[in-house]
Amino acid sequence: MSKEANILKSDWDVITIGGSVSGLLAAKGIAEAGFTVQILEEDLEIGIPERCDGLVSMKCLETIGIAPTNRVIQNIIKRAILYSPSGLTIELDASRQRVLVLNRSQFDRELAKIASRSGVDIKVGNRVTNKIEKDGKVRVESKSNIQTAKWVVNAAGCLSLPDKNKILQAAKFEVIGNWFDRDRVEIYFNQMKSPGYFIWVIPISSDSAKIGVAGNGVNQFKILDEFIASKEGTVVKKTAAQIVVGGPIDNFLSGRIVSVGDAAGQAKPTTGGGIYSGGVGGMLAGKYLGESLSSGDSFRIKEYERAWRNLFGKEFGLLLQVRRILERLDNDNIDKIFTAVSSSNILTKISSESDFDYHSIALLKTLGLKNIIQIASIAGVDKLESLRSLLRLSK
Repeated sequence: MSKEANILKSDWDVITIGGSVSGLLAAKGIAEAGFTVQILEEDLEIGIPERCDGLVSMKCLETIGIAPTNRVIQNIIKRAILYSPSGLTIELDASRQRVLVLNRSQFDRELAKIASRSGVDIKVGNRVTNKIEKDGKVRVESKSNIQTAKWVVNAAGCLSLPDKNKILQAAKFEVIGNWFDRDRVEIYFNQMKSPGYFIWVIPISSDSAKIGVAGNGVNQFKILDEFIASKEGTVVKKTAAQIVVGGPIDNFLSGRIVSVGDAAGQAKPTTGGGIYSGGVGGMLAGKYLGESLSSGDSFRIKEYERAWRNLFGKEFGLLLQVRRILERLDNDNIDKIFTAVSSSNILTKISSESDFDYHSIALLKTLGLKNIIQIASIAGVDKLESLRSLLRLSK
């Protein structure tokens, strides 16, 4: 059989490239609207390798309509402690945030089961090599065959981003040790070791944790090896990962190709977390693609980007400002900010009023004008317009 004959037999309403959270949620929504959808996942197993440590709020999971089973929930986080380069600490009460640590691989697999039951066809080990839009369809060439679809959802992750400068290389280890506090996340800032980012410790239990680091122009694996050696621990797993920190791309739509999740830059520029913002992106893309297919109105999908930016645009704009500040801070300035924050009643207010999923807007509102100006001054934000933009976003 010729390839062209195969194309005629293999049309889909939508082909989704990538089987992570955003792609699965988009595909699920399209299938539930009554349309044919296939997921092409390049890895041999959904959720493997695990590129995300799965720190997420219960509110996020409720929003995307997923009730995690006990097999998926690894831990519940009640506190967070931040360390400055010189060892100063800031401790926050996160108990009201209902923050969970997920087994991310298992979470993705359970989501894949839900999508499959909704009618989504999933093909693993099937890397897409090319996609070409022509005559109102998209021709998708993959490892196994060539197919066409009316629309393509690009959920292929950060490597499909047009600007690779928006990606930080990261390392993630799973570690056995005796120094973890089960209910407390730890964050270590040090611009000499992890410039523009930090080391994180997310406990799975009292004797195991997910530990990671990212940074500009550094050897992430060496940094973690040294960090864990100083704490005494046994590494049982090492993984390379990428973190998206550049914010959303200019356009989520390009012809009949719709980008979601990391492929659309829908990960927080400060932490790289994207289960919530990327998951909602997938849900919205699925909703409006279903409406476009139902009505025959291809312009309906444009509502997807508008709806996502209404939900997250302000938060992400502020996070980008915070990232730019973090990238130019030195260790002395980080210590000064820790001292300024610790010497006020800010921590109590942050713990009681912050929002895990929109943490920067809640944080700025809690800080107030006086403290924003003080921290901005320490960070060297001395241009009036930069300070005005921070204040505008915080309102």
